[in-house]
Amino acid sequence: MKKKTEIPRLRSIWKNKTKDELRKLLIDYVQKHFKGLEVVNKDLKITVKISVSGGRKTAKGGAMYHKKAESIRALPQIIEIAEYNNWGNRKSTDSAVVVGYLNFKSKCYIDGKLEHIRLAIQFQKGGKYYYNIEINKKSTPKGTRR
Repeated sequence: MKKKTEIPRLRSIWKNKTKDELRKLLIDYVQKHFKGLEVVNKDLKITVKISVSGGRKTAKGGAMYHKKAESIRALPQIIEIAEYNNWGNRKSTDSAVVVGYLNFKSKCYIDGKLEHIRLAIQFQKGGKYYYNIEINKKSTPKGTRR
């Protein structure tokens, strides 16, 4: 029988911050709390390394909004419980060490609302794995799909 996994629960602390403030807070949080931390994903049994460069990519590599920044506070738990979804090929702009991407889905409660998180784990030569995280910018109303 599969053991039920505890979904992380967060209360917003950065809700009224600007995008630039969120970017800085996110990078600082990863640097202070998770730099060099290795987390084992329960689904594929791979060890994912959390790095400051991963935090920088999350902060500066796409849209920034408070739910994305908030989810970083539970990053180790999110990586641990994430379920494998599919494979993504490397991009032409990726470094030569990048083999491809393992895409995962995870969940996290933020201010009592269940949020669905997309997690991309970068697979590199030498068996190294690094994270990148995305979360829906807007909550989907109950009973509807996008």
